[in-house]
Amino acid sequence: MEKILIYFLFLVLIPGFSFAIGTVKIAVIMPVTGIADLTSRPLINTARFAVNEINQTGGVLRTHIKLVEFDNQSTPLGSKFAAEKAVKAGVIAVIGAIRSSNSIAMAKILQNAKIPMISPTSTNPALTLEGNYIFRVCFVDTFQGKVMANFAFDDLNAKETVVLTNTENRYCTGLAASFIKEFKNLSGNILWEGDYLEKISNFDSLVRKAGAFNPKVIFVPGYVKDSALIIRKARENGISSIFLGGDAWNDIMYDYEGGIITGSFYSTSWHPGSISPESLKFVGKYKKKFGKIKNYNLGLVYDAVMILKQAIQRGKSLDPRDIRDSLALIKDFKGVTGKIGFNKNGDPVNKSAVILKFQNNTSIYIKTVYSGCDKEL
Repeated sequence: MEKILIYFLFLVLIPGFSFAIGTVKIAVIMPVTGIADLTSRPLINTARFAVNEINQTGGVLRTHIKLVEFDNQSTPLGSKFAAEKAVKAGVIAVIGAIRSSNSIAMAKILQNAKIPMISPTSTNPALTLEGNYIFRVCFVDTFQGKVMANFAFDDLNAKETVVLTNTENRYCTGLAASFIKEFKNLSGNILWEGDYLEKISNFDSLVRKAGAFNPKVIFVPGYVKDSALIIRKARENGISSIFLGGDAWNDIMYDYEGGIITGSFYSTSWHPGSISPESLKFVGKYKKKFGKIKNYNLGLVYDAVMILKQAIQRGKSLDPRDIRDSLALIKDFKGVTGKIGFNKNGDPVNKSAVILKFQNNTSIYIKTVYSGCDKEL
């Protein structure tokens, strides 16, 4: 008995060691089924990875986190139902969703329930306008659209372009509008604005019409599958235009169309080649457990969970209202994707974007652009 007591005291005196007492529920709402399930799987794994890491070091406020997962079925309606289930489950915060249209549907429910929500990747500006309990750790499309318009106009010397938009999705329409506005401000010419629906499997007529304008670049603010198929159809039709996309693109596109996407460029929040201490540490641990990183939004998911942890610790409370107040005060979180601090709307300030290029079955780093598109690393 004395040996057990001595051992217990020894553990307690170890710096950083703590025993967790009880559990608290945090929800992750992402697609497990539906059109976005393949893209979201590594993101769900990252949320689990982050929570497990927190629990292994004693949890938060001596409380373990129980991650409760809800499938939003890749739809706004499914997201609404998932948010309602999360509220009934008694969660103190929500991580998600991925797509902007889904996050906006969730936000209405969680704002009314006064449960803080942090979206890792939803970039549509309308999201955080749903209320003061809604946050995001990614940049917004008004910035991302400017980044890609400037890249097309200045770096690629493209003075004319075609834009192909999935008109049933708020992310796609919002990013397209931002790109078009900035490209016109730069005195660029929009030759044609083509529209499509994501579930269309044959994009032949769409790309034929786009190719008829012979544009140097074609901007496709879509998701991995539809964007990859559009590029494939373009190449099959002899269209050599350079394709550009946004942060919904990633290396998973190779799983759909292989090397056909080589030479295309896109913007995103982070690249695993970043040499910041936070990024290097995360990449080392993640690769050891899961292998190659193909979805570069992983860093945002990890940051969303960890910034929630910081808010709870600083606010010294597990009450959702106190967590919200603590989140709103964060200005100096050092994350995998860079320094994060929130403005009055719950959007991160001074976020940068990285531009990547598909090459050699991966995405290679091109440059980093900061807010205002006036500085690059």
